[in-house]
Amino acid sequence: MSRYYAMIYAAVFLGLAGCSFEAEEPLKKETSADWSQSDRENVIEAAAAQIGKTEYEFGAGRNEAEREEGIFDCSSFVHWAFEQEGMKLGSMRGVTTDTIKHKGEQIPPEEMQIGDLVFFDTYKEDGHVGIYIGNGEYIGAQESTGAAVESLEEGYWSSVFNEHVRRI
Repeated sequence: MSRYYAMIYAAVFLGLAGCSFEAEEPLKKETSADWSQSDRENVIEAAAAQIGKTEYEFGAGRNEAEREEGIFDCSSFVHWAFEQEGMKLGSMRGVTTDTIKHKGEQIPPEEMQIGDLVFFDTYKEDGHVGIYIGNGEYIGAQESTGAAVESLEEGYWSSVFNEHVRRI
């Protein structure tokens, strides 16, 4: 190989080696069958611990700096909460309601359990997501409040809850 091609090869190799890719870590829990009641409660506890400590910003929460500052949107907040218990819902950088809405299995609303994902038709179909916590309530990151508990049975969120429920 000529010296010219060796230099090009080295430059390309070193250039690619410098690129950063988010490596997918293996899941600690592969399916909902691997999740205990305690695991689901831990996800909710992690999310609830962020009430009053977060700020909502559309499209935020997709890098460590924003997460450390408590800046999330709804899908990155859900992603973060599940990640605390070992469930990775795809790439942190690429998480959206459109990617999350295909995870797990769809469940009829009358069979909701704590830890299930609930979806809302806001600016688009399935434009908002949260985590069901029982008693007709869910926790999520809302534009007006940051992390908060909201009702699925009354008020604004009941009017946009589309009954799309997924069990991870």
